[in-house]
Amino acid sequence: MPSPTSEGAGEGKNPEPPAVDSGMKWSRFLAASVLFSGLAGFARAQAAPPAASPVAASSAEVQGWLEAIDSTRNAFDEAVISARASQVKGGVEQPDAAKFDIYVKGRDHGLIVFRGGKNSGRKILTAGDRMWLLVPGASNPLPVTPNQRLMGGASMGDVARLRFADDYVGTARPGSEMSGGKSCRVLDLQAKSTRAAYPRVVMWFDAAARLPVRVVFSLPSGKEAKEILFQKFSSSHGKTIVASMDIRDLLAKESDAVTRLDYLDYKPAKLSDAIFTPEGALAFS
Repeated sequence: MPSPTSEGAGEGKNPEPPAVDSGMKWSRFLAASVLFSGLAGFARAQAAPPAASPVAASSAEVQGWLEAIDSTRNAFDEAVISARASQVKGGVEQPDAAKFDIYVKGRDHGLIVFRGGKNSGRKILTAGDRMWLLVPGASNPLPVTPNQRLMGGASMGDVARLRFADDYVGTARPGSEMSGGKSCRVLDLQAKSTRAAYPRVVMWFDAAARLPVRVVFSLPSGKEAKEILFQKFSSSHGKTIVASMDIRDLLAKESDAVTRLDYLDYKPAKLSDAIFTPEGALAFS
């Protein structure tokens, strides 16, 4: 609250102390100063425009955001994607990186083929909600779940099937939050299926750029289990795609370890339906 000296003295000088017999006048002066300061502050508050805040998002708008998020990882209906998974501990990449190709056709068919390293020749096939592991030399594919670990905090489902628009219903929180240095809308996602490994997901979405920033997945118990940070994006054939993302297992003991997925190349391609069957995938090389 400004003092009588700052509000009442035009030249910034302190007023003379009131005489004993003029106490009433001094009281009136104080009251007038307080009233003037309050009115001035009120006028300034009325004149200043309110801070802009994001308007409420409709369900259709949120669905459009989820589709935009999915398009950064599934930009083409049919494509071959070269990728690399590595472990990073304390900011240092570990030597046991895995390279693989991802063959994608439509929304429900994918085939991962490992190239080189200890997993060379292994394959992961997805068809709809079903997933199989194909091991060199084995005659039959092994059914697995999307939660099957690929490396570190990354699961098979993180690479082969992660579609928010298809699998979740979202609502946007009011206002915005900062994440990764960006102003984001925060989306609360609820799984459509009661069998989902992560029934609740929170997404930080850069609505201005229409790009995902951060995702946190929670178990049915409500405990946070996994975090994905989208680190880089690039352009391929006129589309914006994920180039790198870090996956952190929030339940692991090593809190400084992340699994980094680098998407090295995207190539639109025409792929045979045959390779997306267990028999065709076993024969494919």
